[in-house]
Amino acid sequence: MAKPATAAAQAAPTAAAPSAGPTLVSMIMAMAVLTGLSVGAGGMFGLQVLSKIGRQPPPAVKAEAKAGEGAKGRFSEKVSLHALTPIVTNLASPEHTWIRLEASIAIDGEGDAKGLAATITEDTVAYLRTLSLPLIEGASGLLHLREELNDRARIRSSGKVRDLIIHTLIVE
Repeated sequence: MAKPATAAAQAAPTAAAPSAGPTLVSMIMAMAVLTGLSVGAGGMFGLQVLSKIGRQPPPAVKAEAKAGEGAKGRFSEKVSLHALTPIVTNLASPEHTWIRLEASIAIDGEGDAKGLAATITEDTVAYLRTLSLPLIEGASGLLHLREELNDRARIRSSGKVRDLIIHTLIVE
C-alpha cells in the first residue's frame, strides 16, 4: 500500500511545475502592447497641444497689438529718459572686485533732471559699495539688483523716477 501513495506524491509536483509564471514571450508581448499605447497617447496629446497653439497668436504678437493701439511704449509721452554717468566702484566682498554700471532713468514730467540724476548716482554708488559678489551673481541676482536700484531711485526722487534701466553691468 505504500507504493501507490508514493506514486501519487511524485505525480503532484510535476503537475504544478508548468504553471510557474509568465513566459518570456508573454512578457515581451505585454511590453510591446504598453509601448504602443504610450506612443499613441503621447501622439494624441501632441496633436491637441499643436491645435491649441495654432489657434492663439503668440505672446509677442499680442504685445505688439497692444502697443500699437494706444501707448507708444512702456511709458507715457510725458516721461523723459536721462542717462546717468557711468558708475565704477569696488564691492564690499571680495575686496578687489570692481563693478561698472551704466544706466538711465525715466523721469515723469519736467524738473531738475541733472540734479536728480546726480543724487541717484550718488545713492547707487553707496549701495553698490555694500554689496558682495554672490548677491549679484546669476539671473536672480541681476533681477534683485535691478529691483533694489529701482526702489532706491523712486524713494530718492519722491516718486518722480518711473524706472531705472540698466544698460551695462560689468563685474571684474
